[in-house]
Amino acid sequence: MGARCTFIFKQKEDLAVALYSHWGEDSMHRDLAMALQHAAVRKGDLEYYTRMAISYLIQDSVLEETGFGIYACDPKTHMHYCDHPILIDLNHNTISEGSDVHTIDSFIEYHLSIKV
Repeated sequence: MGARCTFIFKQKEDLAVALYSHWGEDSMHRDLAMALQHAAVRKGDLEYYTRMAISYLIQDSVLEETGFGIYACDPKTHMHYCDHPILIDLNHNTISEGSDVHTIDSFIEYHLSIKV
């Protein structure tokens, strides 16, 4: 059960920080857009940008025992093992989901313009 997804924040070709969400799939695009907009003030500072985005995503569950997991991974091989992976490539300023690739800014603009 659950609505799983994985946000993969790629920092180097072989290094990423993954945030697994057990219940986040239904709102993952809008949630990620809001998190990236929140972190935008630290764009270019990969460590702080990643931390701010993850903190935003887990803000309502930060003290909970379940719901999210954080781990390091190799984005080249790990994508195939994730539930609904979405790759945030911080070096190329892109977001990939399957074969769909967008700039981070266009992703934010699009997903925050959708009425919910």
